[in-house]
Amino acid sequence: MTDRTFCFLSICHPSTETAVASNGDIYVADGYGSDFILRYDQHGKFIQKFGGHDNEDKNYNLANAHGIALDNRDPANPRLIVTSRAQRAFKYFTLDGKWIKTVNLANLQICRPVIHGDLVYAGVCWSHEFSEVKIPKPWLYQSGFTMVMDKDDRVISCPGGEEPIYKDGVLQPVKQDKARTFYHGHDVCIDRDENVYVCQWNGERTAPVKLERV
Repeated sequence: MTDRTFCFLSICHPSTETAVASNGDIYVADGYGSDFILRYDQHGKFIQKFGGHDNEDKNYNLANAHGIALDNRDPANPRLIVTSRAQRAFKYFTLDGKWIKTVNLANLQICRPVIHGDLVYAGVCWSHEFSEVKIPKPWLYQSGFTMVMDKDDRVISCPGGEEPIYKDGVLQPVKQDKARTFYHGHDVCIDRDENVYVCQWNGERTAPVKLERV
């Protein structure tokens, strides 16, 4: 497979995110298609795929794999964090596609994981069940915010949402704040001063929101 072929596949496939390992391997999340994670080498040669649907081991199933990130917080043990948005979960895999663990996130329909320092940030596009909203297009209902998760996979903050609460080690549902600070949180970026920029899907043409670190 040539580089040109790889680029063509990346554009035409409904991919949602890519991650690049230190050896040049490229991981593509096919989050709006097959929900496979597609792995290529640095020259665009296909290596493997994992995830998808209907696996015998259900831990490997992904539903709307809306993001992927290389997790180097432990340099001796690099991993992949994959979003499974419709399952309201992050899933950790080894770099060769072996499932490690699933982090369930209650009602948070999260987007791409963004690792900064020891923390994982993500936009929460929705926090409601579509069946609960009696409008023609329930995915347009505003219920999003932003979440921050620590190195122990515990949600410690939800800017634009309620305070996260755990009971018996299980995250309880988190709702959008009454001020409706964000529309559909869709991605974040953190600058060198630790400020957080939040972009919004269906944000009524608003600019990204800047959260200043205090």
